Amino acid sequence: MRILMLTSTLPRFPGDMQANFVGEQAEAWANVRSHVRITILAPGDRAARRREERGAIRVERFRYMRPERLQRLAYPAILPNVRRNPALALLIPSFLWSQYRAANKLVKQDNVDLIYAHWVMPQGLVAWRLKHATGIPYILQNHSSDLAVFEKFGEPGKKLARQIIREANHFFCVNSLQRDAAARLFSASERAQFLAKCTVLPMGVELPEPKSDAQREFDVATIGRLSEKKGIHYLIGSGERLAAKGVRPAIAIAGDGEEMASLEALAHRADIRFLGFVSAKDKDAFFDRTARFAFPAKEADGDVEGLPVSLLEALCRGMPALASRDTNIELLPEWDRLREHVVFVENPADEAAMDVALERLLALPGIPNGELVEIMARYRWDRLIEDYLEPIERADGG
Repeated sequence: MRILMLTSTLPRFPGDMQANFVGEQAEAWANVRSHVRITILAPGDRAARRREERGAIRVERFRYMRPERLQRLAYPAILPNVRRNPALALLIPSFLWSQYRAANKLVKQDNVDLIYAHWVMPQGLVAWRLKHATGIPYILQNHSSDLAVFEKFGEPGKKLARQIIREANHFFCVNSLQRDAAARLFSASERAQFLAKCTVLPMGVELPEPKSDAQREFDVATIGRLSEKKGIHYLIGSGERLAAKGVRPAIAIAGDGEEMASLEALAHRADIRFLGFVSAKDKDAFFDRTARFAFPAKEADGDVEGLPVSLLEALCRGMPALASRDTNIELLPEWDRLREHVVFVENPADEAAMDVALERLLALPGIPNGELVEIMARYRWDRLIEDYLEPIERADGG
């Protein structure tokens, strides 16, 4: 069976800051189904090779602008790039057409059996058009604010979103809020049919066994692309207020992004350490140096988290964590068992609540918790992949 995965983000080189959940899912799939061959089609970039083999996975890149230095839409992410520079929206038609053309070529060249589209917009739109042109079925994976893009175009946009979802073999979303948002697009008479082919599953994590004897240099840490929706400024603000009271935990912030300069300017009295970009090969060491994890996400101009992979990674390592409502952590079916290991803050913009949450986090033992590791074991890719494949293979007839 030949699978073509469509994505708008994928690490461009070893150690890239881009999250690799698409690649990890593909590798987990290939590891448990030896008859499957997967090609990932991702946007081109000056820092990326046009074609490469990553173990059992083949990666192809499509060029959407010439010269290549003008390809500035996709990385690190489309929505923040357009928000920072609205002129980049002019590249979207070329992006869509180029991905469609490259995908159409691969479908015919490789005799593709199934398309797996990460993000309903833009990849779902491409997959839908491919089905009409070639008859190849497709799977949809919703991650965050995908459907909100269609809603910006009013009823015509919603109608298009309905059609794309309606014709998909299956629809995955990383939390139940995304499922409910998609369900609202359909009339009551069609909603049950949609829900029957919808599965709520977060993306998984790939990580080694946690080290119980590691030196925990950082009292609290976070990692990710430094964008507004991550809420890192709330963590820094709380650290500053604690420092004013004479409490100075070591707080580490790993990552790079558009908010780096403004975040650095917020830190004065607190012990805040900006580590910059941490490569994939160094991420395990970063977590081993960390006692507790914080992810105070907050929606920013319609840009929202789905369910942060880095938060899942921390919890899978047995690390106590601070999480806000906008991480959607409470939507995990294991939430009742997770409560005692997660400090939950409703709104990190509420300074008093955020300060109490950070102090509660610091009071938790900063060592890997075996019970937490056991609760979260399901979300390791070697286990979670079967939960993805069961509905895919059922929809495909086995």
